[in-house]
Amino acid sequence: MLYLQMRKLLSAILLATVCCGCLISCNEKPRSYKFVKVANDGSEQVEEFDASNDTAALKIYFDRMEKIIVDNINAQAEPFKAMYVISPDGDTLNTDEELLKTMMSSIPTAIPATQQPAQEQPSKE
Repeated sequence: MLYLQMRKLLSAILLATVCCGCLISCNEKPRSYKFVKVANDGSEQVEEFDASNDTAALKIYFDRMEKIIVDNINAQAEPFKAMYVISPDGDTLNTDEELLKTMMSSIPTAIPATQQPAQEQPSKE
């Protein structure tokens, strides 16, 4: 009888531990990233933003970079010498090739696949 009560108690404790772990991991707070823009004169402008993970931060970085490029498309000189995003761990995210591949594969492409031109067959003359 005592064995059954201990077994039920142990099962309840194990279930409570698993549920608490799930609740804590699902309720993660956004992390703070830095978007750094280096001007042509060498000065840096740093903007902080929050994102849930590195992939989301990289997407925000590309959205901001695209907006800057489009806004300055007719400008004679480039507005910035460099732009990059820094994670809370101090990593420069836009130089991480594996992360870039992961991020790019998660974005649906709007450009239809183009057909390769047919190669000319050698004539049999």
